[in-house]
Amino acid sequence: MPAAVELLPADYSVDSTAFPLVSKTAGAAVLVLSASAPEVVRIAANDFADDIQRVTGRRPDIVPIAPAGRRPQVVIALDPPSALSGRWEAFQLSATADTLTIAGSDRRAVAFALYELSRRIGVSPWHWWADVPVTRHDEVRLSLGIEPIDQPAVKYRGIFINDEDWGLTPWAAKTFEPEVGNIGPKTYAKIFELMLRLRANTLWPGMHPTTTPFHLVPGNAAAADRYSIILGSSHAEPMLRNNVGEWTAPKENYNYLTHRDEVLSYWEQRVRERSSGESLFTLGMRGIHDSPIVGPKTQPDRVATVEKIFTAQRELLARHLGAGDPTRIGQIFVPYKEVLEDYLAGLRVPDDVALVWPDDNFGYIRRFGTSAEQARSGGLGVYYHASYLGAPLAWLWLDSLPPALVWTEMTKAYQHGARTFWIVNVGDIKSTERSTEFFLDLAWHADRTSPAAPAQFLHTAAARDFGAANASAIAAILTRHQALATARKPEHLQWHLPKSPYQPTPLTDAEIHTRLAACAALLRDTETVAAALPAAAQDAFFQLVAYPVGSAAFANQHYFQSELARRLRVRGDDPAALAAFAESSAAAVQLSALTRRYNEDTAAGKWRGIIQVNGLAKREWPSFQPAPVAPLESPEALAAVTAQEAARPATPPPCDTTIPVGARPGDFVERAGVVSIHAGHFTSQTDLPAGGWRSIPGLGRTGSAVTVLPTTLAITPDSAPRLSYHFHTSTVGAATLRVRLLPTHPIVSGQGLRFAVAFDEGQPLPIAITSGFDPKSDTWKHRVLSNATEATLNLPAPLPAGWHTLHLLAVDTGVVIDKFVLDLGGLTPSYDGPPETRLP
Repeated sequence: MPAAVELLPADYSVDSTAFPLVSKTAGAAVLVLSASAPEVVRIAANDFADDIQRVTGRRPDIVPIAPAGRRPQVVIALDPPSALSGRWEAFQLSATADTLTIAGSDRRAVAFALYELSRRIGVSPWHWWADVPVTRHDEVRLSLGIEPIDQPAVKYRGIFINDEDWGLTPWAAKTFEPEVGNIGPKTYAKIFELMLRLRANTLWPGMHPTTTPFHLVPGNAAAADRYSIILGSSHAEPMLRNNVGEWTAPKENYNYLTHRDEVLSYWEQRVRERSSGESLFTLGMRGIHDSPIVGPKTQPDRVATVEKIFTAQRELLARHLGAGDPTRIGQIFVPYKEVLEDYLAGLRVPDDVALVWPDDNFGYIRRFGTSAEQARSGGLGVYYHASYLGAPLAWLWLDSLPPALVWTEMTKAYQHGARTFWIVNVGDIKSTERSTEFFLDLAWHADRTSPAAPAQFLHTAAARDFGAANASAIAAILTRHQALATARKPEHLQWHLPKSPYQPTPLTDAEIHTRLAACAALLRDTETVAAALPAAAQDAFFQLVAYPVGSAAFANQHYFQSELARRLRVRGDDPAALAAFAESSAAAVQLSALTRRYNEDTAAGKWRGIIQVNGLAKREWPSFQPAPVAPLESPEALAAVTAQEAARPATPPPCDTTIPVGARPGDFVERAGVVSIHAGHFTSQTDLPAGGWRSIPGLGRTGSAVTVLPTTLAITPDSAPRLSYHFHTSTVGAATLRVRLLPTHPIVSGQGLRFAVAFDEGQPLPIAITSGFDPKSDTWKHRVLSNATEATLNLPAPLPAGWHTLHLLAVDTGVVIDKFVLDLGGLTPSYDGPPETRLP
């Protein structure tokens, strides 16, 4: 028998060893809930009752007192047992043959437990937000047992609704909540329910100019309080104030140095209003809308001014909410963009305030806690992105963030003390469903996870939403979709930065054809799965799989067929050029039709206005959008392609496919003057007792990148974990090793990304990437768009022909290695480098 309280198979009929939540003989078990229960618990209990009805057609009664007799009952306990007392959001489930008990340490814990049971009986957290159907059962039985206590690894776990101008706001205003004409309490109630189903507790509300400020819409804050959601505000909105919509004085007055009293009065008003409900106040000050602070002219002046602002803000919190003590009120500080530079220059943040590290807007965390920072009483956190509007190019449209990257970066942050606050920018929610769920699931389980978690999540979520029979196929489709996006996101297909001259793609013809073939295969496989699903699942599958996969495929076809067309025109093959450009144009039409289907037909028009191609209107924010595909006859584009073609090397001679004597499956061999190795395909490994190099499935452009785990592992020159790769060369001469890494940021600021390699029994050769981490630099921009950076090493001496071993030695943790290319003189220009030369 299963030890946990799990859904039993439909044909399970041993009543004495199961709890009958719904049975044909006894009907639905009664839910016992005190009339004085907190409102969020009452909401969750009613949702659980509704979910039982969705699954079985029978809705249980909710009563304040347990009925007489032994009728099956669900007891929702509000007085936590001693084992739960004092814990944060911890719950425990237990079941006997006649009683299912839900116990929680606090009101949110009980709500989380109820929604967890909904999930276990087959109701997806996305049943409303993505129209995921339920599988109907006449009876629902749960296994018996007492589960271990479940509780979150991270205290505050939340979402940031952002860049909502082109999806959530117009959809709410025109389709779902026209009576408010914006994102109002009806919409937020649905958001809050989703958050609780995903075990989130904190919200940064939508704050763009198109959105009425959260606290100015009647009912919004009250809805958050009913659902026990902790209200915060983004890095650019101190003290729960949406400056874009709430600062009505002249813009120049938002200056603490010249209008201190006016600014303090503005902040104080919101502090007074939040006397009820839970809040988490963002401290500090920036410009009105995500811009640098106004007033101080130098960095020392900024640092001194912000420290004074901290003091004034905390005095407001102490006076109105903390009974004289600011430490009683939750506070965070987010050193985002230029503010991180001020923090590193010596900005002092009160010890009880949580320091929240930002990523670089592309999924790579910019800083990790030192031992002193990890000891802060306020703790550490992370502000992460699954969607972004900004330089060098926005990515708001499709959910293509690999869970493996999220896992690698966020567990690294957790291991370095970020355990107080995790929040993720989810854009419009509707374009980031899987990334949102995985991030929040990891925030709950970060203390008990493994490198297998990302792949397991994709499979488990697919099985839950579309059935076990389809899970492997859907997980594989999404993994391949994410792999293509890791090489280049659908929003990032142009190779020149915005407002700069056209630059043709560096992909070779072969690479383009391989990529387009992969897109076509994804379309075919997606259609095959869709054809096997029941009608009730079609809308959900379209939203969660078919639309993102199909849109990415058509976007790739639109862009790369136009690139091929220009090459063919320059080569003088006009008929082929015209045919390729026609395919490009046809893909754009297909993409528009797919998006129109989402907005008009899906779920009978429920999501009308929620999606735009590329995630935002074509003429808005041109600095962050790719340029439209140029006409085939564009002189500028043809001139650039002509120059590229002139520089292209001659066709290399046929590749020698001889297999060397002594070769074993998995060995690497020289082909056309190169040896190409995916880092995850090592021949052997040497670990330390506490850890070593690990390949993370789905990470990097190879899908098998390696990094050292745990990231707190102590490494010395005499005791370093290593990976070894057995390879053969036939060319003798000068050689260069090219190493592709993910563009992560160093765990120790200023230290760079350091590692070493050795050949055979030779001495370690140090390699380091020490620059290019500044988000204002073009180097960084190109790195994050390609999800890669490269280090090169000229070998000190030629390698003799024959068998060799390349050793990868760790120097720093946090380094992620994706691919090696040993160039023996045959390397030719391409985007992804030569295919792996590994023997099957």
